[in-house]
Amino acid sequence: MTRRLLLPLAALIAGGAAGCVDLTETPITGITSAYYSTPGGFESAVNAMYQPARTWWALERGSTFTVFGTDSFTKGADGSYKFFNDYTSQLNGDVDFIRDTWRDFYQGINTANTVIDAAKTANIPDAQKSLRTGEAKFMRALYFFTLVRTYGDIPLPLEPTAGVLTETTRVPVAKVYDAIIADLIAAQGALPDKAAQFGRADKPAAQHLLGEVYLSRAGAATSSGDFALAAAQLQAVVDNPRFGLLAKYSDNFDIGNEGNKEVVWAIQYTPDPLTTGDGNKLHLYFTAAYDLEPGMKRDIANDRPFRRFHPTPWQLGYGGFPGIWDRTKDSRYDQMYKVVWISNNPANPLKDAAGKPKYQVGDTAVYMPGREYSAAEKAATRYKIYNPSEYTAAMFPTLNKFLDPTRTSTNEERGQRDLVLMRLANTYLMLAEALMRDGKPAQAVVYVNKVRERGAVAGQAAAMDVTAADLNLDFILDERARELTGEVTRWFDLKRTGTLVARVKKYNVDAAPNIQAFHNLRPIPNNEILLSTGTMAQNPGY
Repeated sequence: MTRRLLLPLAALIAGGAAGCVDLTETPITGITSAYYSTPGGFESAVNAMYQPARTWWALERGSTFTVFGTDSFTKGADGSYKFFNDYTSQLNGDVDFIRDTWRDFYQGINTANTVIDAAKTANIPDAQKSLRTGEAKFMRALYFFTLVRTYGDIPLPLEPTAGVLTETTRVPVAKVYDAIIADLIAAQGALPDKAAQFGRADKPAAQHLLGEVYLSRAGAATSSGDFALAAAQLQAVVDNPRFGLLAKYSDNFDIGNEGNKEVVWAIQYTPDPLTTGDGNKLHLYFTAAYDLEPGMKRDIANDRPFRRFHPTPWQLGYGGFPGIWDRTKDSRYDQMYKVVWISNNPANPLKDAAGKPKYQVGDTAVYMPGREYSAAEKAATRYKIYNPSEYTAAMFPTLNKFLDPTRTSTNEERGQRDLVLMRLANTYLMLAEALMRDGKPAQAVVYVNKVRERGAVAGQAAAMDVTAADLNLDFILDERARELTGEVTRWFDLKRTGTLVARVKKYNVDAAPNIQAFHNLRPIPNNEILLSTGTMAQNPGY
């Protein structure tokens, strides 16, 4: 059985956003800085530094930052944060999601700094000191990387907070990247090829992350030494015999198949409410309002529909957009979208002209064929058909990657599914991007085709292959939209490649009128500006 890293419900260390808490003083909890030099205290600090990762990507906050306002997803019917998609003036430094993202990741950084500092004097074996310091530098790099991509110039604290700070300096992006890279290089030297507990940082995770860091530092450049550096890191993961693409695309999202060979690194959740915190809630956000349809009622298997994120017409292929799918040879659309709902409610089925139910419980109640059915085709069916032209902000194909049938009740929001933050198919596609942008398309296309062939309809693998001449940045981004749909990467992908504004204007009709170049950064939290006594300025445009 896989040994998992189980994390505490709340961090045991109080950390300051841009440095607001003095760890040398006596907290209300009675824990002092000396506690972290004890074996138990040190390990508690190590575990606590993973906690902020669990409060972002798999919750509405992180998914709103990474899914909304892109070419792939727009606003659904419900939710209070649609301005993240529409880029209106409501997206400002007073928004709680903006504030809390900054706060939580700096808390994680401060905790990692505490681990690194405490390791110098902790009463534990040297090998353990080295290992845990490597983990701390990996997590610190991950948090800084998320912050610098989100906010631009940011504070760069590399020591534990010692006292209340009211003067905080934003460090230039280039220096932040230097610190991130130094952390990840050091982490690779300290971490094993495979962590003893699934969920802890290890060397391949650091390599995958460093590859993405180099790509992001290169940004929209047409020529950069970072492309070769990225390729070297990503190649090391691809060549690692620990990993491999699963035979079937949908196997990645089988909740009984976690910890498989395609997972490079995942954020951990559990079925235990005492250890899983808020849980993984992504199952809520991509789900359509099936429970309002005839013959249907809400149940565990179909999940609780929050209808937050709606695939754009470009992503699905309707409303004048040709779409990104050739379903005659690419099976991924059919494997990732739930388009059939089986009747589970005898109380309100569709009825014919004579008032007789057209189907029974257990029969198809709703179907989304993904193409326009004619009136005659509709009339020939017993169930309700949604043509693409009839999709609404509440009713659309449901992304099934995050559905969680293991929840204890119909309305339970907390899911136990791990959030795979680093998946080998993503490593392949980033490697292809790095090689292509480094002038090596013939090498790049090999890795694109491996991903595409795995997603092929039976017998169509060869038809899924593309040539080196087909590769360009738009093709890579289109392929990422197919393979990684909804996997909390998209906004960063578009920002990294300098295509956010252009592709959103082209493919997201709700966001197109308002998005501008300054939206490549989020606003600095206004409370941080106030607390800094004027040493921090707001990002332009906000």
